[in-house]
Amino acid sequence: MLVDLHVHTALSSDSNVAPERYLEAIAKNTTPLGAICFTEHRRFPVEAEIDALYAELSQRFGVHIFKGVEADTNLGHLLIFGVTGELRRRFDLDSRMLRAEHVIEVVHGEGGIAIPAHPFRDSGYGVRLDELLAKLGPALSAIEAVNGQNSAGQNDEALAMAEKLGLTPLGGSDAHFSTANWFLTCATELDRAVASVEELCVELRAGRARPYYFARDSAPHRRGQQQ
Repeated sequence: MLVDLHVHTALSSDSNVAPERYLEAIAKNTTPLGAICFTEHRRFPVEAEIDALYAELSQRFGVHIFKGVEADTNLGHLLIFGVTGELRRRFDLDSRMLRAEHVIEVVHGEGGIAIPAHPFRDSGYGVRLDELLAKLGPALSAIEAVNGQNSAGQNDEALAMAEKLGLTPLGGSDAHFSTANWFLTCATELDRAVASVEELCVELRAGRARPYYFARDSAPHRRGQQQ
């Protein structure tokens, strides 16, 4: 099963895309995703109307929609799945500069997973992964090793570090637009199909996942350009 772990909609300040546009793109692709994760910057939506929209889109397009959040920590961006009421009680996920180590530990304790995003691009995670792993142990089990908006070198560095430290390498498009140069560039391949974010967390925590590259006909674009 393929899942894109890192997608932004108009709920993020740097995107203007309606979630339906992504589902339409998936439906047209020859290798469709089984699930898409909306990971808004510093926002985990809890509004009933958003959940109703996601449920309707999921049923209409036959694609699971999971909610996560791209949190802002003192070391950089952190993808979080398995957000619970306790996690929201202990942390203001809308705020900046959350303490990375504390967040990762609490997420793990709640049964979720926290994944350093693009650790070698605009991030302090990459150079600290050895140190973090020594402190956090199994609470840090995976990194976003392939990001669709990274350079090839940044992805290679993350893949090499994941192999060196025994971390599970994952993939996500980091899409802010639904166009071909942003979306359906890369994803994560799971060994088993999942139907809920809880099941997704189980598979990612168990390491039953790897990056997946979609076939590309066009050259990578420069980050920040919509094409």
